[in-house]
Amino acid sequence: MEILKVSLVLGVPMAVLSWLAFSWLYTEGKLDQDADRKQAAADFKALRESNKQERKNKSALNIDQDYVFDKWMWFGGGFYGLAALWTFVIVELVDLARFLWNLPSFITTFDGGVMGFIGDFIANQIGNIISAFLWFNYWSERSVALAFLVAWIGYWLGNQAAKRIKPAQVFSQFR
Repeated sequence: MEILKVSLVLGVPMAVLSWLAFSWLYTEGKLDQDADRKQAAADFKALRESNKQERKNKSALNIDQDYVFDKWMWFGGGFYGLAALWTFVIVELVDLARFLWNLPSFITTFDGGVMGFIGDFIANQIGNIISAFLWFNYWSERSVALAFLVAWIGYWLGNQAAKRIKPAQVFSQFR
């Protein structure tokens, strides 16, 4: 039962996200779809380094079309970064749902004053980022190895699908 749960909440999303991410990278010409494994790894590492340099040169308030890509790279890029990004999105959505579900308690949010609210918010964000970096614990309480394996298989399947299916074929159907 644990395998099924982890596959549905982590493996399938990782496959879809990996396919979308790498299809986008191939479509944009940021990676060569026909490169062998070693060349693809070297190209991805160079892409991650150039993104790191771009991030240093950009204003923190400048949000562009590559926002999700930037966040993926911020979490480390590749397999681990995508799993961390997915976990962060889910943790944030769960927090938002909890907040909206308990809307009457919104007034109690400011019991500690504005500074208390800001402090709680910052502490919550730090906790969410830590949860994202420790994503394997978030998805499976019983087996970290299972979470890693399922996530890796999903990531690999999505990556392979992006390599084999020309992204232009898929995305052209949505235009």
